Amino acid sequence: MKYPFYFILVFLVFSSCNAVKTLPNSSYESEKYRSQETITKSLFNSSGQTISEENIPLILNGNIELGDSLKVAVFNYTKDSNHNTYYGYRDEEFLKNQQSYVDALKSKIQSSQKVNKTILMPSIMADKNSSIVSLRDISIRLQANLLLVYNIRSDTYYKYKTFSANETKAFATVEIFLMDTKTGIIPFTTISTQESFGQKTSKELTDSELREQTKSKAVLKALEVVGSELLEFLNTSK
Repeated sequence: MKYPFYFILVFLVFSSCNAVKTLPNSSYESEKYRSQETITKSLFNSSGQTISEENIPLILNGNIELGDSLKVAVFNYTKDSNHNTYYGYRDEEFLKNQQSYVDALKSKIQSSQKVNKTILMPSIMADKNSSIVSLRDISIRLQANLLLVYNIRSDTYYKYKTFSANETKAFATVEIFLMDTKTGIIPFTTISTQESFGQKTSKELTDSELREQTKSKAVLKALEVVGSELLEFLNTSK
């Protein structure tokens, strides 16, 4: 009589173990699902653009799909302090430099096969005081899938301003970030700082003109770097 009871006891223990093994780990399955979830709408609070505690894991573990037919709105956040300091009467040179910066960045964006259109955001629609929320809203009104914001800072090194009249050395820092307007998520940012050295070769070139030319070269070098990184991101994203 002991043997049947023994076999029954072993069977119950074995079945119990199997039942435990087949129970799904709800926490693990939930995290695994979230890591693969595609975010298709904004998870930010519409009134204050804050993030709820429950949406934080979704944003951190989720992913976004940009698509293959993109419209990119481009906004220049750069302050025009250099224009007031150095140019004044040389508005033409300032505008030419600014246009060359826009063209350099725009050509990089449009070289991506996924980008169908690049839209330059007019200054009458936004300025440097515009919040990231309002910039997103404006981009949506422009029917842009992506918002690219860039900022340029440049100057000459102090010792070249003070002690050298025939040569100068400048630096430029370019910052950019890319926002997916549908979700409000920023999947890409980068910063580059580059230098340029200039030397006066013509007596007709003034010291201020030499400084501005050298700064412009540094800016274009930095734009080339961030533009290449942006292009790689666009081409490799889903």
